[in-house]
Amino acid sequence: MWNYSFILPDFIILFTFLVFYFAHPRLPIKLNKRFLQILITNILVLFLDVTSSLTLENPEYFSVFFLRLITSAFFITFLLRIFSFFIFVEDVLNLHFPEKRLKSLIKHSVFIISELIAIANLFTDTIFSISPESVYARFKFYNILYVCAGYYLALTFIILFRQRKNISKYDFFSALAFNAVLVLGYTLRYFFPKILIMNLFSLLAIIIIFITFENPIYFLSSKAKAFNKKALHAILKEYEDKKNPLIIAFIIHNYNELREIYSPAQMDQGIFMISTFLMKKYPRLLRFYLRDGQFALIGSNNSQSDKIREEISQRFSQSWCAESDVDLYLEAKFVQFASNLDFSNSKKISNALLSALKETENLESVNILITDETLKGIEETTRIKRAVEYAVENNSVEMFLQPLMDSKDYKLAGAEALARIRDEKGNLIPPGLFIPIAEKNGRINSMGEQMFESACKFIHEHDIAKMGISWINVNLSPIQFLRPDLNKRFSKILEKYHVDAEKIHLEITEESMIDYALLQKQIQSMRSSGFQFVLDDYGSGYSNVSRLKRCPFINVKLDMEIVRDYFNAPDKILPTMVQTFKQMNFTVTAEGVETLEMVESMKNIGCDFLQGYYFSKPLPAREFAEKYGKL
Repeated sequence: MWNYSFILPDFIILFTFLVFYFAHPRLPIKLNKRFLQILITNILVLFLDVTSSLTLENPEYFSVFFLRLITSAFFITFLLRIFSFFIFVEDVLNLHFPEKRLKSLIKHSVFIISELIAIANLFTDTIFSISPESVYARFKFYNILYVCAGYYLALTFIILFRQRKNISKYDFFSALAFNAVLVLGYTLRYFFPKILIMNLFSLLAIIIIFITFENPIYFLSSKAKAFNKKALHAILKEYEDKKNPLIIAFIIHNYNELREIYSPAQMDQGIFMISTFLMKKYPRLLRFYLRDGQFALIGSNNSQSDKIREEISQRFSQSWCAESDVDLYLEAKFVQFASNLDFSNSKKISNALLSALKETENLESVNILITDETLKGIEETTRIKRAVEYAVENNSVEMFLQPLMDSKDYKLAGAEALARIRDEKGNLIPPGLFIPIAEKNGRINSMGEQMFESACKFIHEHDIAKMGISWINVNLSPIQFLRPDLNKRFSKILEKYHVDAEKIHLEITEESMIDYALLQKQIQSMRSSGFQFVLDDYGSGYSNVSRLKRCPFINVKLDMEIVRDYFNAPDKILPTMVQTFKQMNFTVTAEGVETLEMVESMKNIGCDFLQGYYFSKPLPAREFAEKYGKL
């Protein structure tokens, strides 16, 4: 006699999952299809487990052939359930063996052999036997069930641990958890065969899968009848093998400002109405609401892209009635993909789409077309991001030094420390490319601190006075300048290398002067520790002479653009400005001097220091020391 205690609750819960599956919107992706397959397989196994057990307990009512048929069907589906859990991990998490033929052999061989043995039981005794008297008994190949289960569970763990660096920790531990539950279930079934308990552990595995991978709330936007950004990434991955899919997106222009004007509640209602319009107008397309007024439509055929864009634009030419007395007047800016693009890299396509939507706010055009060049730009940005991450994590940000020359005698007076990083091939990446990225991803703080420490270390290890250097300038980004503990952190580094603060001049750009109160507070705090400040890139931002008058800078560096503009078209503005700075007790540095004529021109208008390629390009710290240490 078998113990059926766990059967009814198992069946009720599985059926509830099945109803819940069809009651919510689902993406047509492999993840959901595999989960549905697991649900149906487990319901079938549960039904056949009960049916075969009951018939075997009451053999007098059934023929030997029927008993053999229903029991064989159970073992066939039992093996299919084993395989379906393995396929879920292998396909959904994209964990594959690299060799296709070997992968196929490893993946299918044991399952096929096991199923053939189970099917053969219809005609002869393999897994079980049924005597002419309808007595059921295990037969010599019965343990193929555990061999098959053990094989695919072992294979799952091997793949998971081999590929753990290629998936998120969350996915890794989730997959590990439900497979560990299955291991426990098969172990208990082996030692307690009369208790129909394996279905319970399969159900527990399904619950873990649902919580971690399948809960529809993870893929739905709470503000609209649409899928969210996570769902977008998932569907684009499914579209990697499709040619010329339809991907059209748009953003509500000035969304955040309009949200303040109309109120959040009215804008949320507007978002809902836009989503409803898209659902009714394009029922066959997948609808996504990404965030901050960003929508996307995805389908399999790009031929209707222009037509759809025109139809949506036409609808936006009318108001959206949020309430009976409120009309929302909104403008949509569009992003489309060129028809000849390669969609095989879903991550690249997703990044391009989200980046383009963000950039539309700064463009006058209402339509952005993503081309191969756009994707190359995204790929280049990704490459630089990796280089920034690697440089910061491995403390490999290099310090280059560019000399600052005294305009009186053209002798070395100081130097500016400049950060440099390299790509995977060892080539230098231009600072104009990696600095903005480091500022956006928050790595600029660590990078700036590494540069400050490198400058202190250089001063500690070299006789800079012998070189003619009185100070080294170190740049502070506006983001770094906001740190309330900046003074404390830099002071500790000075103490570590026994360097006087007066030998380090901190350069800040005009962007840092937007919040004047914070600027004053931070400068005063750091000046109390002996730090001195230089205003960098004057003329490229927000500052004016009146504000500079109240700031304790010791030097103002003229941006290279205004230096070049003056050299190309001399006027009285820059000379007057330089003299004004000198009367305010600032010294003045001209950046970007590249010719003797520019050097003499800047000297003649009163600049105290000169910096540029005429004297030297930025040099690696070691080369700088070798060149100027011999003077």
